[in-house]
Amino acid sequence: MNATSAVKAAMFLVLIGLVAAGCGRKGPLEVPPPRGQVAEDPEEKDKPVPERRFILDPLIQ
Repeated sequence: MNATSAVKAAMFLVLIGLVAAGCGRKGPLEVPPPRGQVAEDPEEKDKPVPERRFILDPLIQ
């Protein structure tokens, strides 16, 4: 295998990789939605979380 055929083979593999990576995509890529749940009403506040005792509090005090 000479240098020309090696370069052609490498370019062919890159082309196949790009085609395979692009299969199934429709339209432009979209940003994934945020993982957290967004409150619909910005004025809506979450309930305060009740304070829980640490399991080792009796030993510390």
